Amino acid sequence: MQYRYHPEIEGLKTNEDGSSVFLNDAPVVIKVRKSGNHPFRYIYLKGNVIGIARLVLECWDGMPPIPRLTAKHVDGDYTNYHYSNLEWGNVGGNPTVNKLKKSQVEEILQKHQEGIGVCELGRQYKVRHSTIQNVIKNHKKE
Repeated sequence: MQYRYHPEIEGLKTNEDGSSVFLNDAPVVIKVRKSGNHPFRYIYLKGNVIGIARLVLECWDGMPPIPRLTAKHVDGDYTNYHYSNLEWGNVGGNPTVNKLKKSQVEEILQKHQEGIGVCELGRQYKVRHSTIQNVIKNHKKE
């Protein structure tokens, strides 16, 4: 199993999927917050909470280009902490838009042009109305 050291926290290292973390060659306990829709894996280090997704991404890809960015799961699978499934993104959780298929986005845009409201489209596609708004807003940018 390969490990990489953290670029700023001396002696801290993790493997490629965050399943084991060490500080100065001593194992660090990985905790799981089970509240909410998705489990959140994290460690405590010097009184701070560090999410495993962020830790893996920092160790394997380096620090974020902008400090306020957060680690996002590319495929929407919140249990997949492999560095290849993580990327830096804006704060606010993993984007629900990625859960919509391209064909669904096209349907949403068509239905919205036909006059179906944002909230109704959200109910039909089982996403928040803000997701529908983002689909529409992003389409206008293109």
